Amino acid sequence: MKRTAALAALSLAATLTGCGSQPGEDAVTLWMYPVIAEQAQSRAYWQRVEAGFEAEHGIKLRIELQPWATREPKLGAALMAGNGPDVVLLQPDMIPQYVEEKALLPVSDVLTGGERAYRPSAVDALTVKDQVYGLPLYQTVTTTVYNRKLFADAGITDLPDTWDEVRAAAPKLAAHGIAVLDYAGSTEETLNTTFYPLLWQAGGTVFNEEGTKSAFSSPQGVEALKFLVGLKAMGGLPPDAATKRSQLADDAVVAGRAAMAHAMVPATAREVARSIGAENTVVGAPLLGTQRVTFGQPGALSLLRKAKNPDAARKFLSYMTSRKVVEDLCVQSGYFLPWTDTSPPVVDDVDKGFAQALPAARAGDAHPKARKAMGLLSPHLQAALLGQRTPEQALSDAAEEVDALLQKR
Repeated sequence: MKRTAALAALSLAATLTGCGSQPGEDAVTLWMYPVIAEQAQSRAYWQRVEAGFEAEHGIKLRIELQPWATREPKLGAALMAGNGPDVVLLQPDMIPQYVEEKALLPVSDVLTGGERAYRPSAVDALTVKDQVYGLPLYQTVTTTVYNRKLFADAGITDLPDTWDEVRAAAPKLAAHGIAVLDYAGSTEETLNTTFYPLLWQAGGTVFNEEGTKSAFSSPQGVEALKFLVGLKAMGGLPPDAATKRSQLADDAVVAGRAAMAHAMVPATAREVARSIGAENTVVGAPLLGTQRVTFGQPGALSLLRKAKNPDAARKFLSYMTSRKVVEDLCVQSGYFLPWTDTSPPVVDDVDKGFAQALPAARAGDAHPKARKAMGLLSPHLQAALLGQRTPEQALSDAAEEVDALLQKR
């Protein structure tokens, strides 16, 4: 999320919490994050939600817009103090942890009580032990984005669609001083948009089926890391790939230093089009290793176990996930609808390309310790990209640390 959107949330929080109820009144409190980047649009949308829900149900609604930064520590502290919200926006990989900590109530009844046909992958991502703990509000997706001109300048007429084709294109582009693939290897980056899509494309997983051990050091995981390390050896990744961030200022495709990205978001793809021209920008399908899969997840509303008025909160969840309210949110935010029975809004060729990637979207490997495992794995991946360890050794070392983490209670 852009820094401007995070800053906007701070001022919007004061704006929106000023209307609604006073402390002590029966009310529903929502903690929301800046999913609508434009401040004026965000303010107008959430004021419509507040007014609409209060008019329909006669229950006060307090919307507190929070910044993305430090959201996990802040929410954790609020839960421990017993003064958290009633409803909060969560991502799928956060939900198993909060379920394990007995912080959430299931919302399966609200999910089945509506007339919406949610994407099965979205519902699966929000399900723990056959209970649904989140209601999808919107769907994100990443996919492959190309600079067509850079490939043409290197004599490549067919854009690479598979790992083998990316490997074949790498030396031809490197001869022109261009990396075939952008990659952000900083340990501050989420693996969901860096290494994990490649792991899944190789047929690998982060954890075993029982969730008791890591699985990324499998032959499939080694193949995914070898793919990256091999590209780097051919000049197929940016020179600083091991340490670079995915910030817009560092984006090699936007700057014309890399010919493609394997897990780009729509907002960055639009920056690519503005930078190199829409005629040179191509949004393609996710790359094919042994599977064609990419990262994409629902943003979901969850009900906290310590909600002050669970019945009122469930009414809000039903209202917030109604068709009209969700469709308005997706129009304002640019995210995709979480349903399969409605065509996603398509504004331009960027939308069209990303919409076609939606069936291949995967929310990740759900586990209560998924985020901690990511933090342990990241430095070892970076070490392999820096040439300090082989892919096999890097993943083996990481597996020892993650397996030790999983054995802890």
